[in-house]
This record gives sequence, structure tokens and C-alpha cells, in this order.
Amino acid sequence: MRAANAITLDTTLPGASRRRVWVHPEVKSHSLVVLTFDRLYVAPPTGAPKAELLAAIGAGGNLEELLGPLAVVVELVAVQNLKLDLLSNSLVVEYVNGLGTSRLTVVFASPEAADLCFTKLWRRLGDGHKLQPYQRDAWSLARGPLVMLAGVLAATAALALTLSVFEDMASARAAARLSAPDGMTLPKSPLEHLLGWMSWRGVCAVGGIAAGASQVWLYRKLTRPPVSLEVTRT
Repeated sequence: MRAANAITLDTTLPGASRRRVWVHPEVKSHSLVVLTFDRLYVAPPTGAPKAELLAAIGAGGNLEELLGPLAVVVELVAVQNLKLDLLSNSLVVEYVNGLGTSRLTVVFASPEAADLCFTKLWRRLGDGHKLQPYQRDAWSLARGPLVMLAGVLAATAALALTLSVFEDMASARAAARLSAPDGMTLPKSPLEHLLGWMSWRGVCAVGGIAAGASQVWLYRKLTRPPVSLEVTRT
């Protein structure tokens, strides 16, 4: 017999046993998604579920019986990887079953719904799953644009210097022709014939445009937001 002044302690985490439900059209790929404390249920795409079904789910009815044999059931303890695609508002769940590793993809109609489902599912997976870094190393992002910028600057400087020397040689050749008694001048080198039509001013202008483009590329690479969030089992 329980004592009159006995105190009953509820050790259940707040909200841990609550069922989270997402329905069509909020869910585009399926008709119904139900998240419980230890399982994820996904019903096949048969349109919006009936109000009676939603009421039975909210009342704590047996989900296997309510959703039928075609529903996909994922044990949360078997989840290995969870990925939220921010571009397609889709949730990809990789889990282990009796046949190996399976993948379940759930597509939502809005980023808010996808983010909420991802957050709730991640929370119920527990401390054994960690969020992977969603920003790549800054050097790996900047390597391509910086290499391009360095190459453009080096090529522009070398070509502009060469063309400047050619202009000086042309001026010296013209002066020598005027002072020579027979009007003979030194012939042009093959490189002068190849690059003589260029101007060092034009080369500097083109190099400046290319350098500016590489800086824009660098800025976009470093400021690009993440396209996905991924949680993996540790």
C-alpha cells in the first residue's frame, strides 16, 4: 500500500514521448511522417491523411496498425547518418537494417518544415551523433582563386615588361636608322614578330580585368553559405 505522503518522481524528459507529425502537403514526398521517441514512421504518398487517422495517432494509437504494412519504419538506434539538403528541403536518413544499409529521403515543401524535422530527429538521436563541420577549410576554398590571381598577375607583369622592352628597342632601331649612313637597321627578333602587335597598356588592362574577376570568384567562394547539414554517428 502506498504511503499517504509518498512522492512520485517523473523522470521522463519533457517532450521526449511526444509524437511529432508532418503531413501532406507540408511533406511533398510522402503523405505522413511521424517521429516518436525511438522510431521514425513514413507513410507512402497517398495524399493528405484523413482527420480520423491523425486523431488516432495523436491519441497514442498503434502506428504499425494505423499506417499499414507499406509504411517505412526506422529505428533511431540504427541511424548512421542524417543529412539536411538546404537546397531541396530534403532529409536523407541512412540506417542499418537486416539487409544492410538503407536510405530514406523525405522532401518537404518549405525550409522551415525540413529544418524542424531535422532538428527534432537530431535531438532524439542523442549524444552519439555529432554535427559535421559545414564550412570547408578557408585555404581549400581560396586555393583556386588565389592561384588564378597569382598567375594573372605574373603573366601580366612578364608580358607587359617584354612589350615595354620591345617598344624601347623599336625606338632605338628608328633612331639608329636615321643616324646610319646607309639606312640599315637591325632586324626584328622572332619574338618581336610574334608579340609586336600587342601593347603593354592593353595587356595591363586585360590583366586588371582578369585579376578583378578572380577576386570576385574568391569572395563568392569564401562567403557561399552551406548547402547541407550532416549529422553522423560517432
